[in-house]
This record gives sequence, structure tokens and C-alpha cells, in this order.
Amino acid sequence: MNRNEAFKNLINNREDKLYRIAFSYVKNREDALDCLQAALLKGLENFNTLKDPSYFDSWMVRILINQCLDLIKNKKSDLSFSDEIDPKEFERSPEETIDLINSIGLLSGDQREIIFLRYFMGLNYKEISSKLNLKEGTVKSRLNRSIIKLRELFNS
Repeated sequence: MNRNEAFKNLINNREDKLYRIAFSYVKNREDALDCLQAALLKGLENFNTLKDPSYFDSWMVRILINQCLDLIKNKKSDLSFSDEIDPKEFERSPEETIDLINSIGLLSGDQREIIFLRYFMGLNYKEISSKLNLKEGTVKSRLNRSIIKLRELFNS
């Protein structure tokens, strides 16, 4: 199997998850698709540098997040969430979902990242600590502070 086929097999069924991650950062469809496309291209170009295929997901997500952060840094504009995130991801009324999305958008980038890794990607503390190169205790405390801040923002 050649490099392109191997990459295609690994990326299959992951594009939607990657799109949602990109969207959570850049907060609009076009920019999310641009970041996803650039990340996929960069992933394909550097696929031979991936030493262990079991780390493909975290490797690809890191590439995507870096693309999103680069876009945000280059735009330096105030981006806002739209209603393109699927409300089924939350067990709330549509109004509460929009309020929650807006509240998440007000978190810092680090807080938003840890919330999405835990609750949108479903990673456990150990997986998050590995992905972010942090100690598990640090992940727990940062997640706790992020949740407290999110509750403050959501309830205000």
C-alpha cells in the first residue's frame, strides 16, 4: 500500500470530527474547511514522519489546531460562533445550546481546547495529558477551572 492510500485509510471517518474541531476554533464554515484542507495536505506531506500510526489521531488533531491558530493569528479579528454546530451534541433546548456555544467562545484558547478534548472528542484525562504534554493532575485542574469559568459565563 502506498503512502497516499495509507493516509486515506487512516483519515476515513475522521473528517467530520476534524471539521468540528476546526469549526470550534475558527467559528465559521469557510475558514474551518480551509483549515481542514490545509491540515490534511500538511498531514499527507508529512505522513512519513509519523513514527507510530497509533498516534495518528492526536498527530492530525495537533496539525489541525495549529492551522486554526495560525489562521486566527493572521486574521486578528473578532470571530463569533454561528449555529452550524449540531445542537444534538448538547442535551439542551436550542436557546440554551446557543448560549452554551457563545459561552464556550468566550473562553481562552487553552480553556476551549481542553473542554473540546474532554467533552467533544471524549478523551479521558490520560489521553488529554498525552496530547497536550501535561501532567494528568494539571489537566484535571485546568479542566476544573475551565468548567468553573464556563459555568460563570453561561449563567451570567
